[in-house]
Amino acid sequence: MFLRIETLESFFDNIKDLQEEMPILTSQKMVIEEDINLGKLEGKFPTRQVEEWLQKARKAENEVNQLLDVHLDGGNDRYHRSSLNCSMCYNYKQSKRAAQMLDEVKLLINSCNFQTLVADKRSPFKAVEKMPVPSLMVQKAASDILRRLLGFLNNDKVKNIAVWGMGGVGKTTLVRNLNNELFSSLSESFNMVIWVQVSKELDLRVIQFQIAERLKLDLEEAETTRRRANRLRQRLMTKDKLLFILDDVWEKIDLEVVGIPQGEDHPCCKVLLTTRFFDVCREMMIDEAVKVNVLGQQDAWKLFAESAGNVVSLPHIEPLAREISRECCGLPLAIKTLGRSMRETTKIELWKNAICQLRKSSPFFKSIENEVFVPLSLSYVSLKSMVLQQCFLYCCLYPENYSIKVSELIQCWIAEGLIDDNHQTIEESFNNGIALVEILKDACLLDHGEAIGTVKMHDVIRDVAIWLSQREVEFGFFSQSGSSLPDMPNKLHKSYTRVSFMRRTLTKLPDCLRDSSGLTVLFLQGNHFKKIPDEFFKELGALRVLNLSDTKITSLPSSLLQLHELRALFLGDCCSLENLPPLDALYKLQVLDLSRTPLRKLPKGMGKLKNLSELNLSHTPCLENIEAGIISGLSSLEILDMSFSAFNWDSNCGVEQRATFDELLSLDRLSVLHIRLDTANCLASRSAWLKMLRRFNIQISPRPRDSDYLLDRCDEKRVILRGVNLLQEDLEGLLSSASALDFVTCAGTSGLSEIAHARHWCGLVSLKSLTITNCDWLKSLVNAEFIKPTMLPNLEHLVLNRLKNLEAILDGIVPKGGCLGKLKSIEVLYCPRLLTVISYSLLRQVQNIEEIKVRGCERIKCIVKGGVLNETLPHLKLIEIRDMVELRAVCSSIPAWPNLELIEVSKCPMLKKLPRSVCSSASMTEIRGDLRWWNRLIWEDDMSKSIVQRRFQACLDNASFTGEDSR
Repeated sequence: MFLRIETLESFFDNIKDLQEEMPILTSQKMVIEEDINLGKLEGKFPTRQVEEWLQKARKAENEVNQLLDVHLDGGNDRYHRSSLNCSMCYNYKQSKRAAQMLDEVKLLINSCNFQTLVADKRSPFKAVEKMPVPSLMVQKAASDILRRLLGFLNNDKVKNIAVWGMGGVGKTTLVRNLNNELFSSLSESFNMVIWVQVSKELDLRVIQFQIAERLKLDLEEAETTRRRANRLRQRLMTKDKLLFILDDVWEKIDLEVVGIPQGEDHPCCKVLLTTRFFDVCREMMIDEAVKVNVLGQQDAWKLFAESAGNVVSLPHIEPLAREISRECCGLPLAIKTLGRSMRETTKIELWKNAICQLRKSSPFFKSIENEVFVPLSLSYVSLKSMVLQQCFLYCCLYPENYSIKVSELIQCWIAEGLIDDNHQTIEESFNNGIALVEILKDACLLDHGEAIGTVKMHDVIRDVAIWLSQREVEFGFFSQSGSSLPDMPNKLHKSYTRVSFMRRTLTKLPDCLRDSSGLTVLFLQGNHFKKIPDEFFKELGALRVLNLSDTKITSLPSSLLQLHELRALFLGDCCSLENLPPLDALYKLQVLDLSRTPLRKLPKGMGKLKNLSELNLSHTPCLENIEAGIISGLSSLEILDMSFSAFNWDSNCGVEQRATFDELLSLDRLSVLHIRLDTANCLASRSAWLKMLRRFNIQISPRPRDSDYLLDRCDEKRVILRGVNLLQEDLEGLLSSASALDFVTCAGTSGLSEIAHARHWCGLVSLKSLTITNCDWLKSLVNAEFIKPTMLPNLEHLVLNRLKNLEAILDGIVPKGGCLGKLKSIEVLYCPRLLTVISYSLLRQVQNIEEIKVRGCERIKCIVKGGVLNETLPHLKLIEIRDMVELRAVCSSIPAWPNLELIEVSKCPMLKKLPRSVCSSASMTEIRGDLRWWNRLIWEDDMSKSIVQRRFQACLDNASFTGEDSR
């Protein structure tokens, strides 16, 4: 009885306690529910314990609220006994219920201490998902790229990385190997690596759903792109270190629109992409772009043998298999496809047929067409204009593995109208052409050629171009270049408008080409025919480009003069062509190339070619007569090349009816000039005219020299003085306009600065390049006594070659920063009296030096005489040293060369130590040298040697220096 009374008496206390405890429980429940909702955004769900607690808390909350609703006085927190109005029994039961509920609420509050509120309902995240891919560890080049990529990934300053290269070169295979490398060894570098497969047809929705799937985040189809991006970004911001691998990117992807955090939003988020197009790298602000090149011959053979099977080891099959492997030119996609197509094929006839078909650029297996040609042709399809597509197909007119002169290619494009030359100068049209070439190179459809200023097609890409030209009938390309068939057909298909029989060993031409009235381009260069039939060009009235260079012709037929639409005529290297017919009928001609021909005079009427803008008469050793008025009549002439021609332009020659230098001065549009003069007299007062030229190469020499001595760089104004007395010639006006200067076997006095001072050369302030060869009088380049106010302040490249008496480059102390302050490269060859290259005084001046090359200087014991600590050559990247029998040290002090990338040493037997900076430089990529020399080096410790050892590459003494053959 007393317990019941006690229970009844405590009822109001329990109600009061419940009123105090319930807000605590409610607050705990709300916090947990909020955390659960956030967790669901990350694809996580509450644990079972949490769900059970929530159920109990919600039940308790409902029951307590019901109890309080009955016993609370409308808004007051006071309870009144008179308000119960119930029996004693009812009150007792309610009091007991309140006590139980209070105990339960307190228990729930005390048990709310969960270590894990939410967890993945599905399988847990993996930082990296391993991908099936063949290993590349046996391929050295690929392994080197992998190491570079791993270095970039570990470099906090590098955020965006690209792997680019032509289709089928193995970019995806390389990056999959990188992904697996992260999986196996460096997974701790990133909390998550997300692989996204992009495609030619960019679809942001597909990209977003791939990322969401990796994050186990459910996106809704009905959501907008922006809404999906916000949800992805919110989830990704919870990850500390992220790597996105975007494979096969064809155009710029706006990462912010996708939802990938960038920049300060997430400083630990990196992006690595693969693409065929370097333009994508530019548009996506790539920090480091790594190009993947084709395989070397040995790696290519290994891959082909792996794909073709054991049959390639059979003695009668192996030579043919190796030939097919070579035809693929190192392209992995072609190698694997051809290898699989020939797998376990034992019939020798099938191997021979495969080689024959490959040489015809024919996809003889359906798998080759579907798996090689079609995928590679997508790069062509992606070109943004029909002009670009035609420019690409144009290159298949040249033979396989042929280095095409870019200038010639652009000349053809202009002549064909692919580049609009209306109201444009040659320079503007040429720049337009360069832009087109660069677009094709950036798309990996063209590559660098063997020589400067050339490009070439990969053989498989050329096969694709020929395959495409057979389908793109409206463009009219037909290429038979490079084949060895001796005869040319006398009739072409009407759809052919651009035709090439280049280098086909043709010994004769048909009498005429029938049904070819629409032909606009005809390539016949590099053939052996000696005569062109008189009627050969009769039906080719639409021809715009004709190339007959490097043939054996002795004359041109009369039907040539019927080509009234001809814009470009190439006759270079026609070594038997001594005379030309009158060319005035070719009044639309814009380009005429007569280089390397034995012409003795220019044809009559040539001065009437009012549209001629480019004339090449270089290397014409027999050209001694140009009639007066011919050159001055070429009123549109912009480019004239007469380098190494026998014609004498000296205005004082006194020969009547002969062109003089004044005719050149009358050409208002002339912008590029290459000529040789006996003296500089006719240029003495022509500095203003010289400054108007965009580019020139003027050689002052008493006699013509047929040599390719130091071909000019693009856009430079080069003067070559050969056998000139510098103390007598009036060179002030000429040298004031020059950006490049070469002294070859000239006469002078002890120092160049002394001559410049005496002859008022104004310190040669415009020079960027200087080469001095075989000038025995030279003892110093710059003497401190003769630099008022400065000397060579803008010089960037210096070559000193075979100077018997040179003792110092800089003699004395000069004010810091002016003289030679912009020098980037210095090359010193065979200067027997020189004791060092960079002296104490010179070191202060050349703080921008990037390359040092030294060879054959027998008295030099040290290349760089170290100075004070802050003069460290911070930009030095390359050192090449050869044939230095007395060399003991590269630098006399402890140098700090933080950007040194390559050092090469050959035939330096006394050099026992490398500079410490070689061991410590993070930028050092390679050390080349003789193996015997390397094995004799002395190291400070084993650690230094081990660091450098992996960068060493043994090599033969086969490198050539710029000035070595410049005699």
